[in-house]
Amino acid sequence: MTYQHQHQHQHQHQPHAYPPAGWPGPAGPPPAAPKRRGRLALLLAGGLVAVLAVAAGTAYGVSRLVGGDDDGRELRTAWVLDFPERQRNGLKTFDGQDMFGAWLIGDAVARAQPDGIIAYRLTDGGQAWGVPAPPGSSLCGAAQTLAEGRGVVALGSADSCDTLVGVDAAAGTRTWQVTFPAERLKGRGMLTAPDLSVAGGQVVVRSDQRVLGYSLADGKRLWQTDADRLLPGRDCRVTDAQAAGTQAVVTARCDGVRGALLGLDPATGAVRWRQQLPDAQQSDGVLSVDPLVSLPGLEGRTFVARDAAGKARATFGNPVGGTRFSDLPVNRSNTVEGPAVRPYLADADTLYLPTEAANVPGKMRQANQVVAIDLATGERRWVSTGHTDSEVELIRLDEQGVLAWEVGDHRDLAPRLVRIDPATGKAAVLAEGPRSAGTEGSDAKVLERDGTVVLVPWKHVSADAAITVLR
Repeated sequence: MTYQHQHQHQHQHQPHAYPPAGWPGPAGPPPAAPKRRGRLALLLAGGLVAVLAVAAGTAYGVSRLVGGDDDGRELRTAWVLDFPERQRNGLKTFDGQDMFGAWLIGDAVARAQPDGIIAYRLTDGGQAWGVPAPPGSSLCGAAQTLAEGRGVVALGSADSCDTLVGVDAAAGTRTWQVTFPAERLKGRGMLTAPDLSVAGGQVVVRSDQRVLGYSLADGKRLWQTDADRLLPGRDCRVTDAQAAGTQAVVTARCDGVRGALLGLDPATGAVRWRQQLPDAQQSDGVLSVDPLVSLPGLEGRTFVARDAAGKARATFGNPVGGTRFSDLPVNRSNTVEGPAVRPYLADADTLYLPTEAANVPGKMRQANQVVAIDLATGERRWVSTGHTDSEVELIRLDEQGVLAWEVGDHRDLAPRLVRIDPATGKAAVLAEGPRSAGTEGSDAKVLERDGTVVLVPWKHVSADAAITVLR
């Protein structure tokens, strides 16, 4: 793994006026210049930083190349992107700084935000491409995974999240747009976004009691079903629908305390299997589709690891083996009620979850670890060791183990990239980052490629930047 070291000079450039070139939204005054952070130096490379508002793209934020003296630490801050200005299109239902999804695509990082999807080059923070939300609309959700460089987002108006947009993330283009039946906002409640996921070449959507399948290639509707068709005569409600790999899993609650779990073909909507859920295994949905792990219901505490046909393999509670873990969503929104994104990693044998965070004595921060759960037995395998006293964010799972990011702190603790041994749970340090990036990875999507670490917070709460790139 190669880590590049850079020494840079301090300069500053001004953002482009709003709206940027090619932006289809209404006119408005220019956004305020990004706030300057004393700990970060701004770079003007070759006399001008090329931060472009591409003709097809959005450009709320303007990235800033960064340098500075980080005491020779292994990872340096390459560039940061300030949070976007709040919505200027008149819609008041969306928080203009929320993040709905983030992906590494080619040599760029893409961020889905209310005004659209915008991608920035990893090398210098320049805008690579943008797919803006149409005038009078705003993003309200996104499928968390891509399939062969294609993805899908949901958008809507002030009272309904009712439109799907296909995106070719490799080309940076919108490929199709369709509407679907959706709930209308009544009164001052939260806007409801659909369950939205990608399974191979299909998009699976749950909107209230309907579950629909679309072609990822062209947006053609492939099938539609509902609780009455899936479970006729049972007085059921669909509570969750998620898809991955070659399967869609629908969770239903029936006749009070009873329920069911169903496996569907994402291409046709045909039911492959049904599993009745006894009282002790009532569920509000699934944590993971592949491997299949169902969540407890409102009254229960039991997680269930299942085989590919939905049959229970093992159960576990929280705590597991005396260790409490966190299954709280990281994508909380003040204005949009949508599918929860919960932090976990899994393979066929093991589920990895962050442990419940605890306050660090004498410090203004929290710390946690990672717990490994055997999916065949439901027993705890290990709790990770060797961490600093900060939060641990999961990145990915591969043949070398669990890659994770220790958040650190601005004051006295540098963040670290670590690898957790899958057999023992021992954390080994791969790289240390600058303290200036401390807490930027808290409640964030953390991505890594070839030693470059990308931090994309879900909300503007504890973070200063919408994107931070370290290398």
